Amino acid sequence: MTPLNDSFLDLDLLARLDREGQKILGPSVYAEAVWEQRKRRALTGERAAIDWIVMRNRLSSLDARNKRDIGRLLEQLSRRIGFRLAPGFSERVVFRELFPRGLTLLDLNLGTGGPALKMSHVAARQEVRALLQAIGIESPG
Repeated sequence: MTPLNDSFLDLDLLARLDREGQKILGPSVYAEAVWEQRKRRALTGERAAIDWIVMRNRLSSLDARNKRDIGRLLEQLSRRIGFRLAPGFSERVVFRELFPRGLTLLDLNLGTGGPALKMSHVAARQEVRALLQAIGIESPG
């Protein structure tokens, strides 16, 4: 699983782009490293192929041209170099609040003495469930 912030800087690790940032010229450093690992695994014939999943992280809730451009390029790149796109996480305060305490959204309101689940957390929790479903893991609770 490769989390990717919604920026051309992060996208540069997966793809080389033209000067305008509109066309994919080819895979970049990280994508080539994954490709090499896939080849090695295929040559041994012992293990299953790598199921590479890329998810966008810290997405803005605003509809911006940059967000659309990154999405379009990732869809093109996924078909070209063979990764699955999973639904990502929006930029949410709750993630930053829980991390220092060693908690996740799945820890909220489980009777463990953690913070109670608030209405503002429901959408974030749904994002976690959607990601788990996309990667084939059943969501707890």
